[in-house]
Amino acid sequence: MEQLKISVNLYDLIMLNLLSIIFPNKLMRKEKCIFIILLIFASGMLISCQDDTRANIKEKNEERTNFIASPADKKIIEAKAKVNANPQSSETHLQLASAYLKKVRETGDYSINRTAEISIDKALEIEPDNFNALVLRSQIYLSEHKFAKALELSQKMEKMQPKSTIVYAIKTDALTELGKYDEAVESAQKLVDMRPDATSFSRVAHLRFLHGDTDGAIEARRKVIRISDPSDKEALAWAYSQLGKDYFETGKFDEAELIYNRALEIFPDYHWGLAGKGQVLAAKGNLKEAATIYEKLRSRVPEANREIFLGDIYTKMGRKEDAQKIYREVAEFEKNKSDGDMHRIALLWADHKVNLDEALNIARMDREEYDDLLASDTYAWTLYQKGDYGKAKEEMKNALRLNSKNALFFYHLGMIENKLNNKEAAIKNLKLALDTNPSFDLLQADTAKETLQRLRNNT
Repeated sequence: MEQLKISVNLYDLIMLNLLSIIFPNKLMRKEKCIFIILLIFASGMLISCQDDTRANIKEKNEERTNFIASPADKKIIEAKAKVNANPQSSETHLQLASAYLKKVRETGDYSINRTAEISIDKALEIEPDNFNALVLRSQIYLSEHKFAKALELSQKMEKMQPKSTIVYAIKTDALTELGKYDEAVESAQKLVDMRPDATSFSRVAHLRFLHGDTDGAIEARRKVIRISDPSDKEALAWAYSQLGKDYFETGKFDEAELIYNRALEIFPDYHWGLAGKGQVLAAKGNLKEAATIYEKLRSRVPEANREIFLGDIYTKMGRKEDAQKIYREVAEFEKNKSDGDMHRIALLWADHKVNLDEALNIARMDREEYDDLLASDTYAWTLYQKGDYGKAKEEMKNALRLNSKNALFFYHLGMIENKLNNKEAAIKNLKLALDTNPSFDLLQADTAKETLQRLRNNT
C-alpha cells in the first residue's frame, strides 16, 4: 500500500521529540479533506421553549453577544482601548480583529466575522497589503467555506513571505477542502519541515485520518495535545475535541466520552466539547441527556449540522413532529442565507427522500465546484435516491479513493450495491460501516442494521 510521504527535518524532530509522529509504522497515504483552522463555534443558554422560532433564537443570541466572560472578551476590551488610543495604527485594528476571531472560535458565532472584517478593512486602509490583515481575512474565508478565495489569498501571501508557516497552514487547509489532495500533502510537508509544532501536526493528523491511518492520526492528535500551549485553554480544548472526534468516528465511544469530558474541564461549556459529548451519549442510547445538550447548543447559535442531529434525536425519541419542525426550519434558514450550508441540506433531503430534484441539483453543483470526498459522497447518495444506481456507484469510487475509513461512505456504497443486486458486496460494505462505527448516523445506522439482517437472511 503506497504510503504518504511526509518527512521532517531531523534536527527539528530531535528538538521536539516528534520523530514518531512523522515516521509511524503506518503513515497516511494520499489524502483529502481539511481540518480547517476552525474559527467557529457556540456559546449560550438553554432553549426557553420548544416553540421558539429561528428568529427568536437569533434575537436572543443578539442580546448576548458577550454572554461568556472569556479570554476573548478580555482581549476585545483591551484591543478596543488600544484602538481608541491609537486609531491610525493598523496593528491596533488587527489586534481587535484577532480578538473577535478568537471569540468566534470560543462561541461558534460566525456573525462575529463581520465585526472582525470591519477592523481588518480599517487596517488595510491604513496599510494596504498588510500581511497579518490578509492572514486574518483568509481565516475568515476558511471558516465560511470560501476555500477558493482562501487559496488565492494564500498564494498572494506566499509571494510576500515565502517562509511563513501560517501561509502553508492556510494553503494546506484550502487545498484539502478543494479536493487537491496531492498538493495538500506537499504543502503539509513543507509546513512540517519548517516548523514541526501543534499547527503542523494537527494537519498531519487530519491527513492521516482521511487516508485511513486512524491509529497514526490518533497518535498525532495526542502529540498535538502534549506540545500545545497550556495557557491557551480554547485551543487546548479544541485539540482534545478533535481527538474525541477521531475516537468517535472509529467507534470507540468510551474513549471519546473521556476525551470530551477533558475538553470541557479545560474550557467549561465549550461548544465543541458539548457537541461531541452529546453525540456520544446519543450513540450510547442516552437520548434525553443528548437532547438537552443539543437544545442548549441550538439556543446559542443555530448551526445546520447540529440542528439536524437534534432533529434525529427527536425522531429516535418518537417526537416526530418536533423533528420535522426542526428539519423544515433549518432548511429554510440555510436557503435564505447567502452562504448557507446547502450541501448539508442536500444530504438531509436525500436521507429523508424529499425534494430530491433540488437535492440532486445542489449536490451536482457542489461536486462540480469541489473534488473532495464529501462532495462525491453526497452526490452519490442523491443519485442513489433518484434511482441512478450505476452512476452513484461510480461516484462512490471517487469518494473512497483515499481509502478513508468512513462508516457513512461504506453504508452508502453498501446500499447502492444492494440496489445493483450485488449482495455479497452489499453485505461486506454494510458490515464494514457498522464495524467501523455502529452509530455513524443516528438514523441511517438503523437502516444499515435492518438491511444487513435482511440480506443475511436471504443468502
